[in-house]
Amino acid sequence: MYRISFTGYRPEKLPFFGEDDPMCVDLKERLSEQIEKLINDGADEFYTGMALGVDTWAAEAVLEHKKAHPGIKLTAVIPCPEQSDKWTDEDKARYRSILERCDRTMTISPHYTKDCMLKRNRALVELCDVLVAVYDGKRGGTQYTVNFAKKSGKSTVLIAPM
Repeated sequence: MYRISFTGYRPEKLPFFGEDDPMCVDLKERLSEQIEKLINDGADEFYTGMALGVDTWAAEAVLEHKKAHPGIKLTAVIPCPEQSDKWTDEDKARYRSILERCDRTMTISPHYTKDCMLKRNRALVELCDVLVAVYDGKRGGTQYTVNFAKKSGKSTVLIAPM
């Protein structure tokens, strides 16, 4: 039994436009296949940072896998209650739908702060045994999280965005 956290890019940092793009469909399939492999290897707890893009897709994939593996758990690690305030109505509805189906939620900061996203990323690493990262070397929060995981001695599974 072990714990998995996810990190990865938001949609605007990915090399495709929209979830119907064949490259996005392929990425989501590869992410789902990795989750299935981890479940088969004994992973039973999953953590998502609930950002748009990879975090959302990973959470939805875990929720889909829960149908065949009801013992696995999904926890939303939310940086602050305002995380989705500026999102589209569609993205907010998707966010709420995921939260309603999570086994647990954790909120890092009671209000938005300049470092609440960073603290969320650190918490994701601290909570896991293995970090699954959709990452190709670009600078930013995903790079920070991958580097922090490596410095923390956590195993890291890298998935190329395309």
